[in-house]
Amino acid sequence: METKVTITDELRVKELLKERGMMMKDFAEQIGISRETLTRALQGNPQYSTLKTIADGLGLSVRDLFKPQQEQLLQGVITYNGEAYVIRNREEFDALVDIIHHGVDK
Repeated sequence: METKVTITDELRVKELLKERGMMMKDFAEQIGISRETLTRALQGNPQYSTLKTIADGLGLSVRDLFKPQQEQLLQGVITYNGEAYVIRNREEFDALVDIIHHGVDK
């Protein structure tokens, strides 16, 4: 199952900042965090509250921080045992359920 991703694979914060002519350092200061904290959040597995702070600072919804996806009936990011899994369809969801039940990544 190839649904493991880093948050940097799906987030487009750097792109959004570039479109607005903003530097990460300046944006981080604007939303009240250090540049290092912002960088770590974008490279790791940020909490929803951090994503909300970033989205609010850009005047967007949290969903707008992510790369656009084709309209689908099932999609999301699920974190399990410290790994982020992007679920785009029922097959990927079922594969993650197997991992959870059997502890094996196929």
